[in-house]
Amino acid sequence: MEDLDNPTLETTKLNYLNLLQEIDKLESLSTNLNSMNIDEIDTIFNNVTENIYRIFGQMDFQKGLMFLITILNTIMRISAIDGSDLFISRQPFQTMFGTLSYLIWCISNDEKQFSPVIASNIFDVILLNLVKDNFIEICFQRLLSNETVTTEDSIDINEESLQENSIEFHDIVAQYLAHASNFVYKAVIQPNKEFRNNYSSLMISFQEFINNYLTSTNEHVSSRILPVVTTILSLLWNLTDKLAIISIFIDVGYVQKSIQWIRTDKFTSHIHVIGNPIINIIYNLTRDRTALKQLRTEKAFDILMERKQLISDEDDSKLTRSYGWALIALATSDEQSEENKKLILDTSENLYRSCKKADQKDDLRFDGYHLSELLELLDRAFTKTYVIKHILEDKINEESTAIHYFTELFLSLYGVLLDPEPEELEKRAVKYLLRILLQISSYPEYLKQVIENKHFCIIIESLAKRLKSDDVKRIWCNIQQAVSTNEPKKEMSSKIYISYDSTDIEFCKEFVTELHKRTPISIWVDYDNVKLSNDMWEYISPNIISATTVIILASTAYGESTDKFQELSYIISTNKSRDEKKGIIVVATEPNFNFNRSSVKDLLHDKTMIRYENNIDHMAQNVCEQIGVLTKPRNKCRDWLSKRLRRKKAQSDDFSVKSQTRTLKLIPENDPRTVLNKVYSQKESSQADVTTNVLPKSKAHSSQSIAVDLITQIGSVDGSTWV
Repeated sequence: MEDLDNPTLETTKLNYLNLLQEIDKLESLSTNLNSMNIDEIDTIFNNVTENIYRIFGQMDFQKGLMFLITILNTIMRISAIDGSDLFISRQPFQTMFGTLSYLIWCISNDEKQFSPVIASNIFDVILLNLVKDNFIEICFQRLLSNETVTTEDSIDINEESLQENSIEFHDIVAQYLAHASNFVYKAVIQPNKEFRNNYSSLMISFQEFINNYLTSTNEHVSSRILPVVTTILSLLWNLTDKLAIISIFIDVGYVQKSIQWIRTDKFTSHIHVIGNPIINIIYNLTRDRTALKQLRTEKAFDILMERKQLISDEDDSKLTRSYGWALIALATSDEQSEENKKLILDTSENLYRSCKKADQKDDLRFDGYHLSELLELLDRAFTKTYVIKHILEDKINEESTAIHYFTELFLSLYGVLLDPEPEELEKRAVKYLLRILLQISSYPEYLKQVIENKHFCIIIESLAKRLKSDDVKRIWCNIQQAVSTNEPKKEMSSKIYISYDSTDIEFCKEFVTELHKRTPISIWVDYDNVKLSNDMWEYISPNIISATTVIILASTAYGESTDKFQELSYIISTNKSRDEKKGIIVVATEPNFNFNRSSVKDLLHDKTMIRYENNIDHMAQNVCEQIGVLTKPRNKCRDWLSKRLRRKKAQSDDFSVKSQTRTLKLIPENDPRTVLNKVYSQKESSQADVTTNVLPKSKAHSSQSIAVDLITQIGSVDGSTWV
């Protein structure tokens, strides 16, 4: 242990309880500065320094660490109350805080004893200290104060207590939050209302403090709090990496704020220290569907592209990697400039290499990232056609090395699917590996090589029969469809299958209702036939195969959905048995619709397209006309018939009896209505002898009324009558 600068102060050999009592005593002394004995305070600091290693070594690891954090929490509160820096400026305090902080840092990096459960407990203790009595706001108010702290007015501070590199209050706050960031990195946080209720306000305080820094014009304050801002951003980076609690950050506005942060001047001037954490916060938010949708609404991709040159000029490999990952997650269109494509392709190649390195490690990690996260991002990259083709085109002996890698990786990991209690990250790794394989199998040219791996096909078939996993069943359906291409076409009864994105469900319901009015053909749509869930493919795929017509309700969301692309690929692969012209019909659900994704556009470019109108019933009618099964609604038939009869009457006052007979013959001779008509006609005939000039007009009117009544009841279209 280093010698103290003040050798005249005596230290005492204390135990655990004695030391905690000393700390509590210090906290009570701090509330009464006027009656404070400086020597007594220095003695307490020295006692902590002298005894802390020995006491910790005598305790159980977890209890010892909790003991250290308890002392640290108390020291933090004393420092915040000490507005004149009376405590902080003393050399005994400087030595004590440095010793305590260093010991905690070393312990937190002890991988053998430092478990996720311990990390979670310690992190919770730190956060509780920050929210108790709104302590974090007390710290921030002091940090943002324009007053420069001096020691001229403090009580009896000699010059020897001041050091050139002494720890100041902002350094203490920064180190404290750095410990929190280190603990949360290793912690496992489960989703629960208690975490949200306890710490949502703290996340808001962090956000506001960063906003104050980024918008502050006071350079002195900005430079002083920059270390604190950096550690807060690192803490938020690690917190947003916990998918279980990411909804908290969405609810308190981090999506919008993080995009605003990268547009500030401070981001430009201090990108070397705050750039990487802010970009990583944005990337972490993209891993949540709700946040991803909000980020795309905020035009996050375009805003990030505005910073491309700035990030390139930094020449920081980690910053460039994070930036590329965020772009891959946010991109919605394949139609990028060649320069932008190169950045995304380079990032995708590095991801692929990282996956190959991570799966060789016992913990499936490379450079701090688990295989599951790398596969998740690569799955997103593969939604861009030019990316998947670029990665899969690397061949040896005409075989894609990437396809071989992914199928073999699955064969080494698929046991996780059968494990009743799988490790969560391994489970996620297999989940995204299956999604990658599903994307690969959606391309006929790549599916051939997948089928050649017989072992893989056997395992997929077995899993498809045993598991509820939609992705496994889809891969197996793609394989089955490919090996059955030479089977003869089968006659199928007419059926319409509706393919739509869940965001367009209201449009879909209204459209299907209008279709039902116009066609007697059976319509299959998922919400009418199966409970909506992630495991519906076993119900969907047979209905796609048996459908004579597939209607695609196309929208921006549909075009951007990986699931819909895979469904569409399967629809195309089963289209051989359908009519070329009316087998697939695309209906735009929004004005001026165009596909952003070239792979979807390529699949549907030659299909019939029904343009969007602000009149869904008319769009449904256009679809029925394309299919050739239009059935006019009864009210339209009535209008059409009335016009036709008026036209007939205008041509002659005398209604043609022959025409009536021709229409009425469509009803069987023994039908009661036919008998009724004969009786009515005989009655009119018997009255003819006593009727004068009014007879022809009256007779024509009566006969026409009967014809209209009969035809209206049974319906008539284009000269033919239907029941």
